[in-house]
Amino acid sequence: MTFDEIRIAIESRMVAWDGVPVAYDGAPNGPSVDAAIANQEPWVRLTIQHGDSFVAGLGSEPCVRRPGLIMCQVFTKDNQGSRQAYQIADSLAAQLQFWRTGHLETLASSMQRAGPSDGWYQLNVSTPFRVG
Repeated sequence: MTFDEIRIAIESRMVAWDGVPVAYDGAPNGPSVDAAIANQEPWVRLTIQHGDSFVAGLGSEPCVRRPGLIMCQVFTKDNQGSRQAYQIADSLAAQLQFWRTGHLETLASSMQRAGPSDGWYQLNVSTPFRVG
């Protein structure tokens, strides 16, 4: 898979997620994301971080492996407790981990607490992927 095919597959998976509005890396926010931010409602930012590609086999057609990380930053209104953020993180993990399409597969999701900042409470959900 090419880098762009990986992006398309992951973004398509997120479009199918029945959760809060999602901001996509490098794209203008859609109206639902802008409205969520303005109303201090939950939203998610998706970033795809590619790792170092490597050759896993030699021969007439070398097998290239492309690892990476799907990063989802979960934002909920600060001073409302962390429950809603954790529920969104759980939903994202269920949507993204142990999923396979074509040569792309994802592994177990992890969650990191970023905490409060600028009126938002933030959790980060990271899901490793590999292609090849």
